[in-house]
Amino acid sequence: MLIRQYALTAAPHGPVAPAIAAFNLIASARVSGSAFEARNLGLLRVTDGITMNRDRLLADAKRKALDLVPGYSAPERPKIALAGLSGAPAIRNLLDSEVIAGRATAHDRVVGIALIDTLTGGVSADPLKPVGEDEITAMEKRASIALCGTPGTVARVKHMLATGKPLRN
Repeated sequence: MLIRQYALTAAPHGPVAPAIAAFNLIASARVSGSAFEARNLGLLRVTDGITMNRDRLLADAKRKALDLVPGYSAPERPKIALAGLSGAPAIRNLLDSEVIAGRATAHDRVVGIALIDTLTGGVSADPLKPVGEDEITAMEKRASIALCGTPGTVARVKHMLATGKPLRN
């Protein structure tokens, strides 16, 4: 999501704007009701095809895949600058304002801080040293594993498994 937001908001805005956009989308847990809404949210690219008829979905996907075969080469994996310590406070202020307003819980803040650290690269990020998708994925994994050990996350998982509904703790 961060790389996609980076492509949408582009370099003149620096690395903070894409991190804020990705944070807002992920933290809000918004889901789309349609492919067109997903495109507007940035979940789908403008170039991604949309099939309106569910019965045509597999055939359209197969045709698209076969159309890509001639002359295909894997796209270059993008590298992006992460905001680091210069960008994290701006996003943290957004998170804290949600907590103060009562729209986010204490554990939402814990999860949000882990998300902010991932989106900005944390304390070790250097905005002058772009990183690739593999490094971002590694940060996501570390954050997810750390969150799995928190009592709040354990309570959320147990509640979801028992009730099928998210816990707001």
